[in-house]
Amino acid sequence: MFIDTHIHLDIPKLKNQIKTVLNSANTVGVRKFIIPAINSNSLTPIVELSETYEEIFFSSGHHPNYLEPFNLDAIKLAALNENCVAIGECGLDWFRIQKGSDIKSVKSRQINIFEQQLKLAESINKPVILHSRNADQEMVDSLSKFNVRGVLHCYVGSDKLLELIDKDFYFGIGGVLTYKSSAVLKENVKKIPLNRLLLETDGPYLTPTPFRKLINESKYIPLIFNELAAILELDPAELEFIIEENTNRLFFS
Repeated sequence: MFIDTHIHLDIPKLKNQIKTVLNSANTVGVRKFIIPAINSNSLTPIVELSETYEEIFFSSGHHPNYLEPFNLDAIKLAALNENCVAIGECGLDWFRIQKGSDIKSVKSRQINIFEQQLKLAESINKPVILHSRNADQEMVDSLSKFNVRGVLHCYVGSDKLLELIDKDFYFGIGGVLTYKSSAVLKENVKKIPLNRLLLETDGPYLTPTPFRKLINESKYIPLIFNELAAILELDPAELEFIIEENTNRLFFS
């Protein structure tokens, strides 16, 4: 069984055909789905999806690219829902800071919002779903202040972020692994312990090869999985069992 640990089923491209998306995924063995929140405004629709479809779960949090409004109370409330399995998607993103912005101020605000969510995750003992782009050192620095566990969503090969192996973190492997340009990722994924690997699509984004021009959805999880099994030179049945155990350990135990 596969579990898509990161898919934005609330985005219209997927939500408008949700039954087809779920059925297509089920056909290839994907049985559970986790929708990451991007801010408090996204919480109501993803909670509704989780209450409509028993295979859908969600995380409650605030993405670094959507700084305001930040509503920690709403995030806390949603986190109490029985279908909420994590805090996030939260983290740091220096790549998308808009030109002309007060860069120092934006970075400071991102760090503040991120660390408030880490504190929440620590207090309620939920894992975090992390977003890190061009801010790897600052990410590691913030995480060092809290006793939290979680997953680095969309790991693309950073050497620095491999330090999180020692801090009870998992690594979300998605469609980027299938790209010809991902030589560093293909090498560094071999350095991750097998018991720290998870699968994700990040649909509707980052569709794996050879379908990159199409909308990404959970039915493409086997393409990512097969690439990973080939790189690691592992028996697919063994690796599937390991990744399912990993996912259940982090999110569903």
